Amino acid sequence: LLSSNLFKDISKYVSKKDVYYCPNGIPKIEITKETNTFKTYKLPQLLFLSNLIESKGVYILLEALRLVKNHGLEFHCNLVGGEGDISIIELNARIKSLKLENHVSYLGKKYEIEKYNIYNSSDYFIFPTYYHNECFPLVLLEAMMFELPIISTNEGGIPDIVKNGITGFIVDKQNPKHLAEKIIYFIENPTKAKFMGKQGRKKFIKNYTLEVFEKRLLEILNRI
Repeated sequence: LLSSNLFKDISKYVSKKDVYYCPNGIPKIEITKETNTFKTYKLPQLLFLSNLIESKGVYILLEALRLVKNHGLEFHCNLVGGEGDISIIELNARIKSLKLENHVSYLGKKYEIEKYNIYNSSDYFIFPTYYHNECFPLVLLEAMMFELPIISTNEGGIPDIVKNGITGFIVDKQNPKHLAEKIIYFIENPTKAKFMGKQGRKKFIKNYTLEVFEKRLLEILNRI
């Protein structure tokens, strides 16, 4: 399994003594010196990266951003991903209804260098998923690789990835108010948020590179 938090999904069929854990790993991208400091533009940059699936939390995020805006804070949030059960028309209508047109941009699908550049130009990664089949989201590993502090939920194996209060925050699922509180904390405490991002990068290097994954998998195969 990718995480001990996923054992409950198979507990009816497999004994714990027969389970091995091997978290996913991704290729490490070398980041530039500029990545190690927060950006110099005026507005905090938030990033949501996932297909536009309602249970991935995109509408929860928009409602939270409305609360952040009403709190009097300035920010910009980029939404990246393809259409799912939410169309671009529906998304833009929701953005407009919440009066977030000047705060939120939908950038569509992005891959490879374009995607990495978006990570590199962001300050915070927000992923308020409640998707019932969430497992071990690679987008969180990518965010950690780029030193982004994360706000996510306890769905699937996410609590193994995001250490609450250390590399980011775990918030209640489908709770815009709780999410908004943590976004506000990041914006109002950029130095602490930056430190969380650095801790996330350290955790990524130690646990989630492709090399670490291959080493762990080989150890498991040898034990078997």
